[in-house]
Order: sequence, then structure tokens, then C-alpha cells
Amino acid sequence: MPHPPLALRILNQLAMVCALVAGAAVAILAVLIVVDVLGRSLFGYSLQGTDELGGYVLALCGSLGLSWALVKRAHPRIDLGFRFFGIRLRAALHVLAHASLAGFALFMAWHAYGELAATLRFGAVTNTPLQTPLWVPQGLWLVGLVQFAITALAMALHGAWLMSLDLDAVSRIYGPPTVQDEVGEYVAQEG
Repeated sequence: MPHPPLALRILNQLAMVCALVAGAAVAILAVLIVVDVLGRSLFGYSLQGTDELGGYVLALCGSLGLSWALVKRAHPRIDLGFRFFGIRLRAALHVLAHASLAGFALFMAWHAYGELAATLRFGAVTNTPLQTPLWVPQGLWLVGLVQFAITALAMALHGAWLMSLDLDAVSRIYGPPTVQDEVGEYVAQEG
């Protein structure tokens, strides 16, 4: 089986970095929530804005985690009838799924860019105690969506290229994980 192109390997590593950033954001938010709860309970003092930051972290995790979920084949797929299709049709459907995901990701990124552009044009800030400039969370959200779109597009193109070389590789790399894949991953984690 041919190795993935360098660009795809770089995108996979970038997706992992984005997932780690999202995880770090959740950990920092958890610490802030604990400090806020203890501060209110023990000292009658609140950090103000922890709930607002929680919303931003949720959006950040959602957009930054999309690429990692795609790389790890964790997006839900309805594959009920796949085993009845021929290998060529299965491979084509896997590529089509990634191309559709890339199209949807580009659509989301385009609209996120429109929101960010309007925010920058008007200098919008939240009407909360933090007065957060909206370009900060919207910009981070856009970064995650663009990363997702580029990754999905690269995977679709790679899958289409693989169709001419190795149809089994398309299913192994871009199809939903099989029971054997999931058991093998579980065993590797436990070992």
C-alpha cells in the first residue's frame, strides 16, 4: 500500500495539534470553573465570565476537533448496506463521503468567514462583563473549520487517487473502522 503523501501526513499532525489545543482549553476551563465555584462558595467572590468562556471553549473544541475525528475515522457513517456492494462502489462511496464532507466544511468556513468579516467591520464585542471582542472566538472557530475543510478535501483527493492504485486501501484508510480495527486499537491501548 502506498504511503500517504507528505501534505496529508502534515495535515494529520496539524489535526492532532488542534485536538491537543482543544483538550488543553477544556483543562484550563475546568480549572477556572473549580476556582470560580470555590471562590463563590468560600469567599463570596466570582471570576465573572467563566460561563462565557465555556461557550467559547465549546465552539473551539467543536471546530478544532473535527479534523482529528476525521483523521481517526470517528465521524459517524451509515454503513448498513456496504458489505453488499462491490469493492469499486464502496471505494467510490468512501471518496464521495469525504468530498461531501469537504464541501460542507467549505460551506461552513465560508459562512464563518462572513461572520468574522462583519464582526471586524463593526468592531463587535459581547454585551457581557468580559466585553470580549467577538473576532477572537470567531477567528479561532474559523481556523478550525478551515483546517477541517482542507483535511477533508486532501483526504478526498487522496482517496480518488488511490482508487486507481488499490481499491482495498481506500476502504482501509477512508472507510469506517471495522470491528477488527476497533478491537486491534483497544488491544494496543491495553497492551
